[in-house]
Amino acid sequence: MARKKEALEFRYYEIPYGEPLLALYGDAWAHPYGYDDHDCSVLDLHFHNLMEIGCCHAGTGLLTLKDTSYKYANGTISVIPKNYPHTTTGDNPTGNHWEYLFIDVEKSIRTLYPTDDTQAELLLSRINKNAFFTTTMESPELSALIQAILREMSMRREMYADSVNGLLRSLFIEIARRQPAPVEDTAPQSTDSLQITRALEYVGDHFWAPLRVEDLASLCNMSETNFRRVFIKCMKIAPIDYINQVRVHAACERLRTSDDPIAEIAQKCGFSSIATFNRNFRRYAGTTPKEWRKSPDTEHYDNH
Repeated sequence: MARKKEALEFRYYEIPYGEPLLALYGDAWAHPYGYDDHDCSVLDLHFHNLMEIGCCHAGTGLLTLKDTSYKYANGTISVIPKNYPHTTTGDNPTGNHWEYLFIDVEKSIRTLYPTDDTQAELLLSRINKNAFFTTTMESPELSALIQAILREMSMRREMYADSVNGLLRSLFIEIARRQPAPVEDTAPQSTDSLQITRALEYVGDHFWAPLRVEDLASLCNMSETNFRRVFIKCMKIAPIDYINQVRVHAACERLRTSDDPIAEIAQKCGFSSIATFNRNFRRYAGTTPKEWRKSPDTEHYDNH
């Protein structure tokens, strides 16, 4: 029986220091997609702090982008900007295998075009415009670039990072070509979700710093009351709860990838005290930071 959560789930990914992107590949990513430990399908949507590019190698199911679902199969490619709600649900708990690239698009493009702000802004506006899904048959050039990046990241041959950065430039252009060109004198969209986009991006980039709801509202040119109303309507969670959820997910990543003391991680992730950190960690991760570090439930956070 399927169950559905009441809130969007934020999943935080961190690109390792010095790496051009985060690549998730190999047999570890052949596992149930959209199922819990009891083989019940989970229909909740989630979103990331980075762009996600997925490539299906085996299995069938549904790829949901916001309110629209598409049938996926071997050869499906998904390109999903950061902060874009989505989920993947296999037709059954076995036989699914995806590989992923997670990319900090803005940082990468600013690095690739350090003196050409016009081109950088054009690419960013096109690439982040919308999510889309295609296949290797429909988009052979896109597929070839994704596979080349995955090979470089898995083989890690000499100067692989330079090679990946070169491939990323071509990948961004190919993605931009898939999006409609900007139309002049077109009024911006005014949906509720777009109203709070700047706040979501700001929290993702500054979760470690002191954050006030009134400042987030100001970023979105909204009153605090209206901001809270729209935020809860879109995210099914209060702004402060969302901030703490983002911080906990960031802490999980640091607990998994570093030996830093727990108190230091709490501070780096924006918690004012260890007591506040422990309380929120247990609320969102279901255990204590110490217990999670000993046996991190990585599937809970990484399962698509």
